[in-house]
Amino acid sequence: MPSYLITGVSRGIGFELLRQVSEDPNNVVVGLVRDKATTDKKVLAELNRPNIHIVQADLADYDSLKKSVDVVAPIINGSLDYIIANAGLISKWSGRAGSPGARERYAGVLQG
Repeated sequence: MPSYLITGVSRGIGFELLRQVSEDPNNVVVGLVRDKATTDKKVLAELNRPNIHIVQADLADYDSLKKSVDVVAPIINGSLDYIIANAGLISKWSGRAGSPGARERYAGVLQG
């Protein structure tokens, strides 16, 4: 049974990936989300497939990701075949040209 971990499955492209990958009942599909309760309701209402497992984690929180490993490992029998990194992450750091120090950070890229 192939195992998949897909980040950001609560909506949009992530939810569609979850839907398509879980169509094969042989696939074990783990969806990583920040809001498990809301996503569980949506998955139950729209997909209701026993091979889908929704797990709470926040990509911006290292401890949250470490804890999710303990939840995911038994679901996938300790072996993950595919990761689909769909979730977006908004960084506090900015590389915009107008941000302080951006030109210096990208000097090599801008000149080369």
